[in-house]
Amino acid sequence: MYRILDLFCGAGGFSYGLEQNKNFKTLIGLDFEKSAIETFKYNFNQAVGICGDITNKDVKNKIINLAKELKINMIIGGPPCQGFSLKGKKLGLKDERNFLFLEYLELVEKIKPEIFIIENVKNLYNAVNGYFKEEITKKIKNMGYVVNCKILNAKDYGVPQNRERVFFIAHKELFLDFPKENNAFISVRDAIGDLNYLKSAQGAIETKYKLKAQSDYQKMMRADKLQYHIASNHSKSAINKLKMIPPECGKEFLPQHLHGKQKFSTTWGRLVWDDVSPTIDTRFDTPSNGKNSHPVLNRAITPREAARIQSFNDRFYFKGTKTQVCKQIGNAVPPLLAKALADSIINQINIDKYIGENFTIYNSNAYSLIESFIKQGIKVNHIITDPPYNISKSNNFSTMNSAKRQGVDFGEWDKDFDLFSWIKSYCKILDKNGSFIIFCSYKFLSHICDTLENSDCAVKDILIWQKTNPMPRNTDRRYVQDMEFAIWAVKNGAKWIFNKPNNKKYLRAIYTAPVVSGSERTTHPTQKSLKVMQEIIKIHTNKNDLILDPFMGSGSTGVAAISNGRKFLGVELDKKFYNIALDRLNKQPK
Repeated sequence: MYRILDLFCGAGGFSYGLEQNKNFKTLIGLDFEKSAIETFKYNFNQAVGICGDITNKDVKNKIINLAKELKINMIIGGPPCQGFSLKGKKLGLKDERNFLFLEYLELVEKIKPEIFIIENVKNLYNAVNGYFKEEITKKIKNMGYVVNCKILNAKDYGVPQNRERVFFIAHKELFLDFPKENNAFISVRDAIGDLNYLKSAQGAIETKYKLKAQSDYQKMMRADKLQYHIASNHSKSAINKLKMIPPECGKEFLPQHLHGKQKFSTTWGRLVWDDVSPTIDTRFDTPSNGKNSHPVLNRAITPREAARIQSFNDRFYFKGTKTQVCKQIGNAVPPLLAKALADSIINQINIDKYIGENFTIYNSNAYSLIESFIKQGIKVNHIITDPPYNISKSNNFSTMNSAKRQGVDFGEWDKDFDLFSWIKSYCKILDKNGSFIIFCSYKFLSHICDTLENSDCAVKDILIWQKTNPMPRNTDRRYVQDMEFAIWAVKNGAKWIFNKPNNKKYLRAIYTAPVVSGSERTTHPTQKSLKVMQEIIKIHTNKNDLILDPFMGSGSTGVAAISNGRKFLGVELDKKFYNIALDRLNKQPK
C-alpha cells in the first residue's frame, strides 16, 4: 500500500485519481489555500488536511513528524514555479522564484519516500533547451533516486481535455515508465451533454439531474445529486455577444469593435461538441478568458461542467465560493490521468519473479529492472537477446485473410519500442570479458552497432540465421526473406570466448536451421530456432556462465542455455509469453 503525502494538494485531484487504484491511500494533504483544504478534507475524510505555508518551519516540522508517524512512502505534488525561463537560467534552481520546488525536494530528502511524483507546466520540459529539466533530473539522481520525465496529455487517458503537463516520477530502485496512451477519445458532448439546460445565472449548489445520461462517460461520472452546476451571472452585453456567436464558433463572428482588448483569438470561443476541450484554467467561468463558453448555450461552462471536463466525477464535492471553486478545478491534476499513473506504477512494481534451480526470470519491464540489477550488484557473463524490432505493419496481403499467419504485424509489443537506450544501461552489469549477441532487423544493424561502440563495446561480427525452409511471400515483387541477423559485440579489452570446435579449421558466421515448427513452436510470433540458439551459446559462452535475456519472449535463449549447462536470467513484460517461458524452462532436465 502506498501511503501518500500530497503537497500543494489543492482540491485533491491528483490524490483522487491515485486512490481509484486500491493500492494507494492519501493520508496527508498540504495547501496554502483554506478553501482548497476544506474541499480536500471533505473528500478525504480519513486524511489530515493541513492549511499552511510549506516554507514555515513549524509547518514543515509538523509534516515531517506526521509523515514518519503515518509511515508515508509516497509524495506527490505540483510546486508552483515561475523561474523556468531564459532569465532564470543563471541561477537555475536557486532562483528565488523556484524556491517552492526546492522546498518540495527538501521534504523528500527528510521523509525519504520510496517513490515521488512531481507535476508541472509543460514549459519546464523544453525551457532553455531543456536546461531546467536536466537540472531537476540531476538533483533527483543525486538524492539517490532513479528518475523518468515526460510530457503527458490528459486527452490520451480518457480525459475530455487537451491538457499537457510535465511529470517527473522517481523511485528508489526502479526506472518507472509512464502509462501508454489508451486511445479512449472522450468528447465535450460525452462529458457534459446531459447538463445542457442552464441559462446565465441559473443553477444552485445542489440540484437533481434533469436529463438522462447520454454516454458511458456520463454514467461513470454521475452521483446521487449534482453539485455546483451554477451558471455565471453574465452581463447583458456579454450575453448579447454570445448570441452573435453561432454554435461551436468564436469571436470571428463578432464585429471588430466588440473584440475587446484581448489579443488571443480564442477569447469568446465556444467549445466544440465532438472534440476535446482546450485546457481548463482557473477563469473558465468568463467568456472573455478563452475558449470556454458552452457549445450552444449563451453562457460560460459551469464549475460542474469544468469538473467533468477535468474528469472529476459528480461524487467529488467542492467547498468555497464560486471563484475559489473555479480555481480549485482549474489547478487540479485530472483524476483519470492520475489513475493511469497509479495503474502503470502498480503494474511495474508488482513484479512476478520465479527462481528455479539454474534460472531466475521476471515478468517485468527490462527498462524498469536494470537499476534494481545495478543496485543489487548483479553481474552477467553474456547478454543474448531478441528484442522487439519495431518493424510491425498492418497486414495488406490478400492471403492473410485465409492463412494462419500474422504477416508482418506482430502485435502491440513490437510497436513503439525503444531499440537502443537499453544497451548502455545493461552494459553496466556485463562482465569485463562479457559479450552481447543482439538479434535485430537489417534496417537497424548500423544503428545498434553504433550504440554498442558508444557503450564501451567493440562489434566483432554479424551472425546470420539462414532458414532452410523460408515462407515465401509476395514473390512477384520481392526476394524471399530467408535470413535473420544478430550482432556480436564484446566489452572493450575483453578476453572474449570463442569455442571453435577442434575438428573445424574455421567457422563462418552462418547458422543453418529451419523455421521453428512442430512441438517446438509456441505462439510467440518471432520465436528463434532452438538449434541456432544452442549453437551460438556453445561457441560464445562457457559452462556455468550466467546468460541474460532482457527480452526473453517464450524463453528459447533460456532453454538453450540450461540444456547446455549454463545459468539463465530472463525478463519478459508480456504475461502470456512469460508463462510460456516458465513452463518451457521448468521442463528442462535438472
